[in-house]
Order: sequence, then structure tokens, then C-alpha cells
Amino acid sequence: MGVPYRDLIEPAPIDGVTCMVQVARLYGFDWALFRDDDLAELAEAYGKLPGVQDAPAGPRPAWFGDDEDVPPSLTAEEEPRGLLVRGVLPEADWRLWDERFRAATAALPARKLG
Repeated sequence: MGVPYRDLIEPAPIDGVTCMVQVARLYGFDWALFRDDDLAELAEAYGKLPGVQDAPAGPRPAWFGDDEDVPPSLTAEEEPRGLLVRGVLPEADWRLWDERFRAATAALPARKLG
């Protein structure tokens, strides 16, 4: 089935830069059901995704760049409703990243997003 998600911003081209898209997607992880091994599996998935940053400047996981003001960049942060992933990057990179992320996290505890 995979992790349910909802786009807070539909991936869409940025004005004047047709190959770049702005994204904001909430993945419905159920943090209350996460065990230590689930957190380890999520961290491992982060490290195998396209564009991974070895040492992001901030406390959040980052891909393609860790400065949200300088594209391309993609970051993730835990929120009560799930994992919020947002950034600006080439559409092809977004599609590949999202496909691999959903495949790598399909077995983790998740909940429907209302």
C-alpha cells in the first residue's frame, strides 16, 4: 500500500523556470506506532535517496542542497501529522526521489490523512 500522502502544494513549475518545481508533501507516518527499529529504517532510507547531503547545515535531513533559499534543495521535518518534505528542485529529481522514498518506507507505520 505505501505511506499515504497529501500535497500541501501541488508540485508545479516555478515561474520562469519550467524544469524546477516547488513541492510540499506530507507523508502520513504514525509516529505513535514507531519503534526504534522503524526510526532506524527511516534514517537508513534517508541515506539512500537521490541527492542525499552527507552533512546538512541544519538539524533536518536534506537532499540536493540544504539551503532552502538556494535551489535545488529538499528538506524533511517531523510534524505531529507526519513527515513534511518541501523544497524546490528539478521535476525529474522530485519524481525519482518521491518514488524511491515511498518504496523504501512502505512498511513503516502509517495512518490515513484526512
